This record gives sequence, structure tokens and C-alpha cells, in this order.
Amino acid sequence: MKRFLIHCFLLLSLSFFVFSCSKELSFETGGTGTAVGTLTDSLGNCRNSEVKGDYEINTQLNDSNYVKVNVTFSSIGKYKIYTDTVNGMWFADSGFNQITGPAVIRLKGKGMPLSSGTADFVLHYGTSKCSFSVTTGGPNNGSSSTDYLPTTVDGWIRYGLDPALTLENGGSLDTFRTTITNITTTSNGNLYHLYETTPTYEALFFSKTNGKYLSKGTPEFDLIYVYDTIVNNATIEYEYLRENAAVGETWESPALRAGVSNGTTVVYGQAKLKFTILANNETASYLGLSFNNIIRLKREMWFQPDNGNNQVVLYAEISYAKGIGMVEQKIYSLVNGQDVLIQRMFIKGYKGL
Repeated sequence: MKRFLIHCFLLLSLSFFVFSCSKELSFETGGTGTAVGTLTDSLGNCRNSEVKGDYEINTQLNDSNYVKVNVTFSSIGKYKIYTDTVNGMWFADSGFNQITGPAVIRLKGKGMPLSSGTADFVLHYGTSKCSFSVTTGGPNNGSSSTDYLPTTVDGWIRYGLDPALTLENGGSLDTFRTTITNITTTSNGNLYHLYETTPTYEALFFSKTNGKYLSKGTPEFDLIYVYDTIVNNATIEYEYLRENAAVGETWESPALRAGVSNGTTVVYGQAKLKFTILANNETASYLGLSFNNIIRLKREMWFQPDNGNNQVVLYAEISYAKGIGMVEQKIYSLVNGQDVLIQRMFIKGYKGL
């Protein structure tokens, strides 16, 4: 194995309970003293909050964006309830409370969402803390797509690389973007969409046809070439993801002829992939947001040299989020019986999916 090159691939309601005697407050009148209160009930449990308004990427929040939170005051006076800033947004309200007992406070939304997805906010009041979530852009991790392969033209994902990739021209690359183009093609009755990377302008085709997630390319990793040569520039079609597969389910790609350098010569043989579902419906944090409905699988690169034994060259754990596609890929090598992480690819931003 001599090189790594960029490939392209795109493959990421709160309920509300109010005590019957609660009053809704949101005012900033004068007064002295500090109100004492808590966000939790008598057992120390947080109560549900109600998020209002639509939250769209790169759109300034306005008066329709707010959250109603439950508070119990034990004394009157000035109060301030606020959240930290997450995904370019925050919520806050301050005023003078003139009652004791349960109340509902309306926190005004400020800022502008930077990325699509679900953001988790922490509420602060006195010594108490509670939380609520805001989804930007839509229910599927902020995407309009209802599956794991968005196809909206000009939608894009930006990825980070650690360590940076070494390019053939001697340069390096630690960030790139993959964009859905308007180019499609049909192969064996399957409609493929072209995804293109910048700045390297590599391209591959991906499809969801009859419920199957398919790739038309070489038996390597998402966005990464590994083999030194693919004989006759051949390609294969294979399933790279199964949406409803059980944990532990496995399948394999067809094989094609490839070559790997051993330092002096190229060793030829048959190359294929083996897939294993590791987890379904996982939740993970990227970009400071919570992504859900994640499928995580293991992709093993198998290579059988001519007159040799079949062996795993490298393997990866890849996570796909519903509505987004690939959000993380970790490539491992087995060294002296130990798994060694040699490359991590992770989502750094996205728009228009």
C-alpha cells in the first residue's frame, strides 16, 4: 500500500407540562432583591420545556423563536434564566418576579443557526440546570432526506481528516467538501447520482434503488483509495449499507482484480469487501449537535494474492446518520495483534441536504 487519495462520497417534539396554577412571565420591570427559585420539581427532576418557532440554517431568530420553561419561585425579586450558546443560538430572559410558586418563563431566542441538526441546550437558573433540544432544518438530523443518501442537487458535506491526507503532488489535505451534482447514470437498472469532491474533483456514483444502498466503484473505503492499481480500471456494484439489517448481519461485495505494492513489486490478487452491522439507532455528537438514527458498520478490505491466502488489508468503522449519510469513518490496521487507528474522517459542516 503506497498511497491514500481522496474519493468522493456523500454518504447526516418536546412535550410541555404546566401546573394548573402556573403563570406565564416574561417582563423586565424594576425592583430590588434577587428571586430564589428552581427549574426542578420537589423531587429534583427537570420538567419539560416547550420549543416554539421554526429554526432554519443561516436564518436570524425572531420573536417567533422562544422556549417556555417551568420554574418554581420561593421568593420574589430579580431573576435571569439563560442557556449556553450552541450552533450559533442561545435563549435567555430576565425580569422581576412578583409571585411565588410555579410559573412559566418565556426565553427569547437569539442568534442564527449555523448548521442543520439537533442541538442540546442546558438551562441555567440559580444552582439548578435542565435541558431541551432544538432541531434545525427538519426532523432527519436537519435534512429533508428521509433516508441515508441525500440526493438534493448542490447539497454538500464538509469533512475533516486526521491526519491530513498526502496527495500525489506532495501536498496535504485536512479538509474537503463533497457536493451532490445534477449528473446521474443508470447501471443494471439502478439510478446512480454523482458526488464530487473539492478541491480534488474526484467522483463516484451512489444509488438507493429498491431499498438498497449501492456503490459503483472499487472495493475500498468511502472517499479513500488504497490499492495501488485496479486492473483495467474495473469497477463493481455493491451494497455499502443496509438500513434494516440486524446487528451482526454480514454480506460481501463481488471481487475484482487489484494490485498492492510490497515496496519493490506489485502483488496481484482478488479484492473484495465484507460488511458487518455493529449497531443501529445510535446517537452521537458532531459539530456540537446530537445526531440520531445512526447505523454503524464494519467494512473489511479483503485481498487474496495469487497463490496466497485471503487476508484483511485494512478495516474501518463507519457511521451513517439518517438524512445525512456518512458522518464518521475510522480506518484501522492490525499491527502485532493490536488495532491501530491510522485515519479518521469526520463531518465538519453541511447544507442543503
